[in-house]
Amino acid sequence: MAFKATLRNPTIQEYNDLRHSAGWPLMRQDLVEIGLSNTIHAIVVQDENHCAVGMGRIIGDGAIYFHIQDVIVRPEFQKQNIGKLIMDELLKYLDDAGGPNTNIGLMCSKGREEFYKGFGFIERPTDKFGAGMIKIKS
Repeated sequence: MAFKATLRNPTIQEYNDLRHSAGWPLMRQDLVEIGLSNTIHAIVVQDENHCAVGMGRIIGDGAIYFHIQDVIVRPEFQKQNIGKLIMDELLKYLDDAGGPNTNIGLMCSKGREEFYKGFGFIERPTDKFGAGMIKIKS
């Protein structure tokens, strides 16, 4: 199957469809619109029927802190190097952005740690870095 990668934000529908496919909660459309409009860089991968099968995006301040967010590949399309394609594109952008000591963070779903280690990411805590933390608003 042929896949096409495009440097663009997903549509609101694509975004929530991909979240749903991953078992993540849907977000309100108005919030998705604001969030996507603040994306620094994004990629959408489509199948031969023009259906979004994967995406990833970068958010942050555009200079010192970047966060890789929403890396999603539909379960039925996993294990076809789509996730690698997405990460390669996002990291290619980050190679040119920021400078020495720029912080590139991400949080991955449980069980996906080895995938991201392959791109040079480390698990926390370490001797130098404390545990990553998160708070989800209810």
